[in-house]
Parts: sequence; structure tokens; C-alpha cells
Amino acid sequence: MDANLKKWRDEQKHLPEFMRDFHGCKQLFKGISDYIVCDADHPANEVNWRQAHCYTIDVFLWFMAKHGFTLQRSRARLEFEDLDALLEQLDADRRKSFTLAMTGKEQSK
Repeated sequence: MDANLKKWRDEQKHLPEFMRDFHGCKQLFKGISDYIVCDADHPANEVNWRQAHCYTIDVFLWFMAKHGFTLQRSRARLEFEDLDALLEQLDADRRKSFTLAMTGKEQSK
């Protein structure tokens, strides 16, 4: 592989900035796992968020980058939903559920 291409990929330049950070990606894939509900017989139900994270980042997007493709935000002029707001809400819901499970009480704000 070309040395410049290897360096570019090793620096994760083929990923959107927020996905270059492990914790940002963890939040994303946990959020996807919480948000998306597949039909009971869908094969994606056999994949947990960690497996999806590893495969998507370390295999799929890495392979695609080697062949000149990158993941990027759409330039279409549409009203897209706010990913950051959704992930923050899902994190808050997860913390609230965890606190309730551990203490039997709702988390105070």
C-alpha cells in the first residue's frame, strides 16, 4: 500500500472528525443500538453495538477508504435530524435507567 495512503488511514482522516475519537464512536454505536429496532428475525439482532462499531470502523470504512471512498455528511438541502441531540437524549435515558436499576430511585437533576 502507498505510504501516504497508509498514513492518511492510520490517522483516521477517512472518518468524520467526531468518529475519530473512540468515545464519540462508542456513543454513536450505543445510540444506534438503542434507537433502531429491527424485526425479530432480522440478522442485525445478532450483532451487538461493540461488534457493529469494530466492523464498521476497523473493517468496512477502512476497506472503503483504501479504495477512495469516505463517509461524509450529506450536502443535500434537507431538514435532517440532529444527531448530537439524539445521542445526548439516549445517553440521558441510559443513565436514568441505570440509576433506577441500581437504586430503585429516579435520578435527580
